[in-house]
Amino acid sequence: NGGYADGSYTGPIADAYYGSVQIQAIVQSGKLASINVLQYPSDRRTSIAINGQALPMLRNEVVAAQSANVDIISGATLTSEAFIQSLGGALKQAIS
Repeated sequence: NGGYADGSYTGPIADAYYGSVQIQAIVQSGKLASINVLQYPSDRRTSIAINGQALPMLRNEVVAAQSANVDIISGATLTSEAFIQSLGGALKQAIS
């Protein structure tokens, strides 16, 4: 896999119902090297607990997969869907 252009790419803000998720993808040597979570729902205690577990899992999965095509984390469906949507938008920019 690979074929991404090096740089940092910010995805669109995606609605996760209780807040927004925005992802920045960092590409190095043509591969997805890391993910920065620029925004995530953090105003409710439940959101903080869910996202504290789900976001690192999602980050690891997408870096391992080198794509936004990963499984939704059980119990964090809205965050997962918003994460995947925003990351997908970021990675589209990296392909051009």
